[in-house]
Amino acid sequence: MDMNGILAIFRRFSQFEGQATSDALPAYETTAATRVREFHASKQPLSMLLPAFPWKNPNTEKTLSSDPDFGEELAMARLNHMCEELSIVYPFGAEVTLVADGPVYNDLLAIPDADFYDYGIKLRRMAANEGFTHVKFTRLLDVLRLGNGDALSKTEYTSKAELCRREMEGRFLGANFDLDSQVAAERDTTLTYQKYVKSAREDLKWGQAIDPAIKADPERYEAEAQKIAERMTKRLLAYEGALAYRFPNYIRLSIHRSTGKPKISVPLIPQPQGFPLTPWHSCVVVAASGEYRTGNAKDFRNLDKYEVIKKDGVPYFLRERHPDFDWPSHVKLYHKYGGQAVLVNESNDKEKKQLDGDLKLKLANVALRLGGVEVRGFAT
Repeated sequence: MDMNGILAIFRRFSQFEGQATSDALPAYETTAATRVREFHASKQPLSMLLPAFPWKNPNTEKTLSSDPDFGEELAMARLNHMCEELSIVYPFGAEVTLVADGPVYNDLLAIPDADFYDYGIKLRRMAANEGFTHVKFTRLLDVLRLGNGDALSKTEYTSKAELCRREMEGRFLGANFDLDSQVAAERDTTLTYQKYVKSAREDLKWGQAIDPAIKADPERYEAEAQKIAERMTKRLLAYEGALAYRFPNYIRLSIHRSTGKPKISVPLIPQPQGFPLTPWHSCVVVAASGEYRTGNAKDFRNLDKYEVIKKDGVPYFLRERHPDFDWPSHVKLYHKYGGQAVLVNESNDKEKKQLDGDLKLKLANVALRLGGVEVRGFAT
């Protein structure tokens, strides 16, 4: 077994707080190496756990729609890619299990139970359609051993959301639990709490059941956001306890900024500057250079500069306008993980199947700009 190769892959896909260089050795490697040896001894796949993908943020200043989009596609593709790389150097393969944490927090932000359920179903469908075979899914109900979430209908599952929350807090928060001391003592908890405060300030007003009087009063709104952030952090710690109890030997991944001690922080859509926004709280913009950026939808509403690219009639990502991306209506340019691009001719007209001189030149320009392009549906 190539332990150095395995740890090098984790290093390549991770990023942690205070990381000075890309090859700096993170603190999680000792724990990860122990887990790897345990999996190898039992001839089991490297099993990783990532609590994430709760629901699509209803804040239209951040996201394009309520559905998973190009951001989620890129995120799961990266997790799948990491597993593929690990499977090259580890003989028993690798997989990552996603625990959709929608029911952990949705009531605090007034997100309907149906929203996290529908989002999770669409996410599973996307993973299957894209061939992300190393990505697995489980639900909070299963984590707590309260039932088989996949065997329940939407109505049956969502009706158990409150039960899950009560059980989780009852089992995994001690009677003398003190949030302030946890935040003060643990740097990773502090980082997460700070993120929750920021998110609550920005997103609480979009909750369907938030009192309009609170939204209208800045002081009450700020106090409510602080309170919600504290409750979210408390729930997080109970959730962490549940995950540790249910998956004690799994290698823990995180989408939050982290010191790199207890977990491997994996940016889902790496950015040149800093830790990226998560795909359920943002949108993806394809720059003219072909680079993928995460950002808030409100910052890209200049339709003279950006176009909304749809998939199945639903906004999927934004793209910076450029002549190389401007094709006839029957030709679609799709972007994929790793900067790959696919140019598809969707016309059944034989004459439109041909690439004339101008389109050949445009195709060459696109290939140079994006580092290559796969062509489908054109006459050879």
